[in-house]
Amino acid sequence: MTTDQETEKYLVPGLLRGLAILELYSDSKKALTLTEIAESLDINRSSAFRLVQTLEYAGYLKKGAQKSYTLDSKVMQLGYLTLSHMSLPEVSQPIMQQLRDKTTLATHLAVLNHRDLVYVSNEQALGTFTSNIQTGARWPAYATVIGQILLSALDENEIRALFHNFQEWQAYSSITPTNIEELLTRIAFVREQEYLISWGKFRSDMAACAVPIINRRTHKPIAALSVSCPLNMFEKEEFITKIVPCVIEAANQISDYFY
Repeated sequence: MTTDQETEKYLVPGLLRGLAILELYSDSKKALTLTEIAESLDINRSSAFRLVQTLEYAGYLKKGAQKSYTLDSKVMQLGYLTLSHMSLPEVSQPIMQQLRDKTTLATHLAVLNHRDLVYVSNEQALGTFTSNIQTGARWPAYATVIGQILLSALDENEIRALFHNFQEWQAYSSITPTNIEELLTRIAFVREQEYLISWGKFRSDMAACAVPIINRRTHKPIAALSVSCPLNMFEKEEFITKIVPCVIEAANQISDYFY
């Protein structure tokens, strides 16, 4: 068996640092300066500059205003590689549009990427409400009902490995897991649910319903379909009665394409 020490001698430090830079970006950190990157990786500005220049040349970063850097389109292309093979966005889009038309609410399609959920398709709500969730937006999977559904596709060992040495547990509400054991308990509960509702739990002013899109062969989630709206748009019981069945129906329609 290969030991960690034996494995490490074959690793490329520059590549690991380049990947670490890409992992610094999140929904709350969409732009980073060279100084921020250097400090986050604990390297000098000269090393950070060379790494950033390489990523920019390869199409993974682009220089923006205020001497900051944002993710470029090449990152999204990588995220779409598997999805395009399965045609998940193409299959889902007309069904998402129908769901939007039926409920008038914003509809979203998300997949798991490392410890984040990533939105890969969105349909804007009808009426005056405008969702600010954009394609490519990333949210912490552990803290959201959508992300918890996606994490439920992993077994306990995979979840433990994914969150090994993770220190950024942030409580968005009283039910947010704040350690790995709480997360595993939550995921066990999630696996037994047909749908999940967030009623002002991740974003205090928003309501959401999320339903897994299931691979019918493996019986595991491959994506999550959700709708969102302002919290004051519905009473909770009305939301459950009128909206949730529509989301379940749409998710089942999408799931039927994947065996």
